[in-house]
Amino acid sequence: MKHLPDIEHAVIGDVHGCSEELRELVEVLLETRPGLRVILTGDLLTKGPDPCGVIRSIGDFRRQGVDLVSVCGNQDLRTFAMLVRRSLGFETLRLSKSDRTLIERLEDQDLIPAALDLLGETVDRVQTSAGAATVLHAGIRLDAGLAGTTTHDKIHLKPADGECPWWTNYDGRDGLIICGHRPVAAPVRTGRDDQPFAVNVDTGCAGGGHLTAYLLEADDFLSVESRQIRSRRRGDRRILPNLVDVRSRTADLAS
Repeated sequence: MKHLPDIEHAVIGDVHGCSEELRELVEVLLETRPGLRVILTGDLLTKGPDPCGVIRSIGDFRRQGVDLVSVCGNQDLRTFAMLVRRSLGFETLRLSKSDRTLIERLEDQDLIPAALDLLGETVDRVQTSAGAATVLHAGIRLDAGLAGTTTHDKIHLKPADGECPWWTNYDGRDGLIICGHRPVAAPVRTGRDDQPFAVNVDTGCAGGGHLTAYLLEADDFLSVESRQIRSRRRGDRRILPNLVDVRSRTADLAS
């Protein structure tokens, strides 16, 4: 008889203020996996239309007993620092228009304290375990490995111009690593045979792509389509909120 895991895990890519997509995806996952542990790859509130809804949705799910946490994204770290400075009385005149809009939305809904609590908790979690896998926001340096990669790089890492993303040449020596941070058109899964080495689940929800979950134990993906206008110019067509099962994966790396 096949042993069933005590806890199943779903890792969801960068939310970026897309509250409706987050709520839909988590609700669909919980319909068949009520004891699921949900881990977000960070960048929770920026860019998208409804940061307040993201805060409320996370709170609602937790009050329902859902084990839901997030690792720290580079945008979470920056937003947390911005809100701390504001709470200490520093001027916000030099902030970008998008940052000022975010603050205004949080203030209008009296959610600055809740945002500080959520992001403060997230900032303290650079990486976390999901079964035998590790979840972090950006990635690792291959020459340093997971243990040797700095906290800054785990949160901010991006390839230099002309270089491939870290997962392209990762050989799995530190186990399965799941990340977000770098938007991709479809979820990335690299590995050898049936053994995954690296997964990227940031499928650009805020830019009109999808919000994607990686089901760790099933080694599969589930996505909901974004309600946002596509960032690429395609007229004013909006993507309908239709649930899709993403089963196309990148080819496994050859040994």
